[in-house]
Amino acid sequence: MRPGRLLPALLLFLIALPALADSLAELRRKLERENNPIDRAKATAKLGDELIKQMSHRYREGAYTEGEQLLEEYLKAVRAAHRGLQGTGRDARRKPAGFKQLEIHLRKSARELERIAQHAPADSRDGLAQAQKEVESIRSDLLQDLMQRDAKPKSNI
Repeated sequence: MRPGRLLPALLLFLIALPALADSLAELRRKLERENNPIDRAKATAKLGDELIKQMSHRYREGAYTEGEQLLEEYLKAVRAAHRGLQGTGRDARRKPAGFKQLEIHLRKSARELERIAQHAPADSRDGLAQAQKEVESIRSDLLQDLMQRDAKPKSNI
């Protein structure tokens, strides 16, 4: 970026920063208000998108501690959404609402975490790599739920 464009870009970022914080706070409140596990999973996907975006900004700025805090919040929300979906006992193949949104979100997030890790300092990479593995594991569970076949009774013939 040319030096002449750096100042306007920085000013624009500083102006937009409170809006990003407000958006994040609103998404957090929305998630807290949701009681239905399906709606919580959908809200988690939206909150997760914003948390990943904020985390990426923090790592680019060199605010690694803040980035790691956002990563922990993100993982906590994803774990809770996954447990909530599992607790419904719902057949994800027949009624994919919530399962599908969370799986799609996790697919994008895993790629984004990998990108962030490539540009993070060495001491932060392990945490990001572990988070990416956990996200992939949860995504794999969701895919398995979404793709499961009906159990057919074995014939005695």
